[in-house]
Amino acid sequence: MISVLIVNYFCHTLTAHAVHSVLADDPSAQVIVVDNSNDQIEAENLRKILPSRAELVVAPINLGFGRACNLAFEQAAGEWILLLNPDAFILPNCLQQLAGTLQRHPKIGALSPLAQWDEAGTFLLPPGQMQTPAWEWMLALGLRFPAFGRWLSMRFRTYALRCLYASLPVRQRMLSGGHMFLRRSAIDAIGGLFDPAFFMYYEDTDLCRRLTKAGFELMLDPEAKVVHQWRHDPIKSQYTVESRLRYMRKHFTNFWLMDRLRQNFEQLLQPKAGKFHDIGICTTAPIFDLPTHQSGSWLLELSTNPLLIPAAYHSSTVASHSIPSSVWSLLGAGRYWARVSHPNGEWSHFTWEIPKSISKSGLELLAPKQVRSANRILHLDWAHQANEAELLDLFRAAFGYQMNPELWRWKYHAFDTLGALVRHNGRAIAFYGAMPRPVHLFGSPATAVQIGDVMVLPEERGMLTRQGLFFLAAKGFLERFVGHGRTFPLAFGFPSERPFRLGVRLGLYDKVGELAQINWPALQARPSYRVRLRPLSTNDSAAVDRLWLEMADALQDQVVGVRDWPYVQRRYMQHPTISYQLYLITSRFTQTPIGIIVIRVLEDAVELLDIIAPPQRMATLTHCLRRLTWNLGKLRTYAWITKQHAHALAGDTGEIVPTGIVIPYNRWTPGISADKVMDRWWLMGGDTDFR
Repeated sequence: MISVLIVNYFCHTLTAHAVHSVLADDPSAQVIVVDNSNDQIEAENLRKILPSRAELVVAPINLGFGRACNLAFEQAAGEWILLLNPDAFILPNCLQQLAGTLQRHPKIGALSPLAQWDEAGTFLLPPGQMQTPAWEWMLALGLRFPAFGRWLSMRFRTYALRCLYASLPVRQRMLSGGHMFLRRSAIDAIGGLFDPAFFMYYEDTDLCRRLTKAGFELMLDPEAKVVHQWRHDPIKSQYTVESRLRYMRKHFTNFWLMDRLRQNFEQLLQPKAGKFHDIGICTTAPIFDLPTHQSGSWLLELSTNPLLIPAAYHSSTVASHSIPSSVWSLLGAGRYWARVSHPNGEWSHFTWEIPKSISKSGLELLAPKQVRSANRILHLDWAHQANEAELLDLFRAAFGYQMNPELWRWKYHAFDTLGALVRHNGRAIAFYGAMPRPVHLFGSPATAVQIGDVMVLPEERGMLTRQGLFFLAAKGFLERFVGHGRTFPLAFGFPSERPFRLGVRLGLYDKVGELAQINWPALQARPSYRVRLRPLSTNDSAAVDRLWLEMADALQDQVVGVRDWPYVQRRYMQHPTISYQLYLITSRFTQTPIGIIVIRVLEDAVELLDIIAPPQRMATLTHCLRRLTWNLGKLRTYAWITKQHAHALAGDTGEIVPTGIVIPYNRWTPGISADKVMDRWWLMGGDTDFR
């Protein structure tokens, strides 16, 4: 029997299509669907739309792809296991072809069908490439030395076309987890399906490496076909960074050295994309200027990488002057590259950019709406970058000073919608700001939103009821963006006691924590013989990422903001108005990274803004901090941290005092309950937008 495992995440229509394609090809197949949406409405939609033969498992939280597949595998009874993405569906005779190939070749542990990008088979998706530090070096060199880049690109293309247009099963280096057919005995032999440490991405790379290490072969069977409507989604790239680090750290003992050397090399030499004709910004499929008189075989390669590695391939006897709508609709915002190989051996190269846009449904949701309050008509609108000038004017009126425009842009760079905006007669009178923040939510990557710059014109502040402007702006933003099935599963902020009490009274907020301040005296002491403290440099990105992973692993029962190298760069090194000092603490003998501290030197003290290290190393870090404070000529140092972590950070020498700053939690829209998040945040002064 064949067991098919599908993970759903807010795409019940696609999932149902995938299930129907399986049962149409093999009515006896066992189909197990795991709903990862953590949303009652989505689960109910699945129950209504899935065939009765499909088994539905509703996960208690978003487990991530790998762990959800493991959950489904526990209930799978088949000898053969198919992993199938919800945005994929199989074509006739696919399952029996795959099962037959595995039966004939006992050394094959996993097998992939030929993947078409669209149902018509216009484009074929590329075979996988096993990720290694050496391969990353090859790509880095190819992007900086055009001659080597052309050779590498053509070598990969030759390999890809040989695989995609083979007549018999062909050996592979890696298979996609979106449509992978496995032998159960092979899964058992390597100790299970997916490593649960991977939330999303690289879990299939890890699986393939474990299979090959155990002596199994990976193959592609071109006689079996699947349609995988893969969509380019740049937003998900935040998950790939951490998963890549976990994978590399797991399989390559020299990874940290290789990675550091490669990053240093990439900083020294900028990429050279080659000679591409830049078509510019495209909102519709671009037209390629190609000759019409040549006859023979044309090849169009489409990629998100200037090396065209990997690329989707379209071969035809007719010149491809454009991209069909069935494929164009799958391309998200970002830059794309295309290479057209002519029958006479010449090449044409093109590049273009698809801008960020709002879908039709999004436009309907984000349209201004009228709200009646205090016998007048107000408009609840959504603020964007174009509203910067009037928002800065509102800020000056609300708080009595002018915010630096560069600081404003730095704060609100990561989200098209800056927040909810209330207008009266066209004038902005209230704002509820929003800044996305990648977090680990109980060990799983997610994106939270930090609320900040909540402001109302002074003359409009009198109404503290549900007719007031604060309530209208907050309610509007929460209902649109926060909670189950929305953009952000949870929101947080740092209000003082008075506005927090107002939010509680209006039914908007619950309390899930508070900040405490820790004060330490400076320490006059000789340098430690065990550890070394030095300024963090741009060459230390690998150490930052390593320490962040160790911190994330140690805080899997907490909600903690991501503190990887891109975050450290933007948050502290590129702040437009505040100068921070970042220090790396290492073992004096082994040079192993122990932790990172981020400080700000003030007139009378040193403020500890952030720590990147597992909590068990706090005593070492605070000792270094106190010694550094003395060397900087200050008598005391202090830090903000969530109250439940204060005693561990304070140690025996720190004094803990309340700050009056509470951590609010959305109570207005359905979502993760406040009880689950109560005293589970790891937040420090650096997590705020105002320190």
